[in-house]
Amino acid sequence: MINILKIGENTWHPGTYSVDRPAGHPVFLLLFVKTQGDFLIDNEWQTIEPVTALLFQPGQRHLYHGIEDSYVDSWMHLTFPESLLGHHFPYGQPIPIPNPEEYDVLVHLMAGEFYGSKPHREEVLDSLASVLLTRLSDECHAEAYPAIYYGLSELRKHIYTYPEEEYAIEPIADKLGISVGYFHALYRKYFHTTCIADVVKSRLQSAADYLRSTNLGVEEIALRCGYNHAEHFIRQFKKEYGITPLKYRG
Repeated sequence: MINILKIGENTWHPGTYSVDRPAGHPVFLLLFVKTQGDFLIDNEWQTIEPVTALLFQPGQRHLYHGIEDSYVDSWMHLTFPESLLGHHFPYGQPIPIPNPEEYDVLVHLMAGEFYGSKPHREEVLDSLASVLLTRLSDECHAEAYPAIYYGLSELRKHIYTYPEEEYAIEPIADKLGISVGYFHALYRKYFHTTCIADVVKSRLQSAADYLRSTNLGVEEIALRCGYNHAEHFIRQFKKEYGITPLKYRG
């Protein structure tokens, strides 16, 4: 069970703000640094850039200060079994966050739940904190998830959100700054499928939703799902679902 004891979201401090806790806290301290700050890491001062996380163990020293006109961070005090993150987690070390908006959403949800009093408050907080810490652990393996991974992940999300759009591989790869061959190799490496297969799957899923929830004709559905020819759509639909769109609709 993960217990959240205190939490602060986007807390503002004056530029002169400094912290020196030789004995740290008796519990874990998680920081999401939003502005530049100087932190003592392994007995050396390091300037920590915005959008960086640090997780301190109980009893681990906290020594840092702001270096801009103001210092802003989100933070929480929490307890959890150390086995949750394993013995090799880099406690007290800066962890760059490539997708800060996702963490902002999690912290915002946790803060709202923490200061509320809904019946399942503790269960929700435990679940959200588990997601946050697990994701943070994943960020430590930067070599496994480089910046290109997040670009591809955003592309995949876009494909499933807007299946009707055209997805030409060459301009997509060019925008990501990689060759077409490398694009195909990375996409399969990370998602265990091809980009084209994802486009087809997203379109057919969207078509199935239209068939279940509307009275639109097959040709109109095909167009709304990115198909220029209804025959091509019907052929792919039957291959995926084993029946024609009209039989699927029942």
